[in-house]
Amino acid sequence: MDCELCTLERKTNIFIENDFFIIVDCDSCFVPMAVWKEHTMKIPESDEYVMKALLLEAGETRFGKNKFYIDTVQSRVLDHLHWHARKYEVRPTWVQERGGIDEG
Repeated sequence: MDCELCTLERKTNIFIENDFFIIVDCDSCFVPMAVWKEHTMKIPESDEYVMKALLLEAGETRFGKNKFYIDTVQSRVLDHLHWHARKYEVRPTWVQERGGIDEG
């Protein structure tokens, strides 16, 4: 399997990393992105809560409080769990069409 999120060779601006996930700047869209380290789409609810809370912190650091949303749509890599913190005014058309928006 050749998954760019499994290898995550280029890590720019690491916000946090632990045994389960990493929050880095996305190489494609240059916003904070949380990536679950195991190649899966299902993680325990308690881990989702922690990952979301830390991605919210990274988003607030980058954009300010209440100026972004958590995008849970899998865009390019469809089978490896990852979320982005995106500014409200930057809403790609595919995000609007596919849903997956979490207002935090």
